[in-house]
Amino acid sequence: MTIKKQRMKNKVGVFILALLPIIIGAMLLFGYFRCVYKMITCNWEPVGKAEIVYTIGTFTGLGAIIGYIPIEDK
Repeated sequence: MTIKKQRMKNKVGVFILALLPIIIGAMLLFGYFRCVYKMITCNWEPVGKAEIVYTIGTFTGLGAIIGYIPIEDK
């Protein structure tokens, strides 16, 4: 492999590694806002498991992960 091709591969690798934290951060932020939306749109008449989990996730920051979990509200 020539030196020029090797340098190009290194630049692409560095670019991907630089974008990786941005992509992961965007996914976590999207999950958090999704959790907030699910908390707001829950049926609050009989408080159930979904309302409790989404509320805890919203106020503790775990909503970044909980936002992607579908919880059935009965």
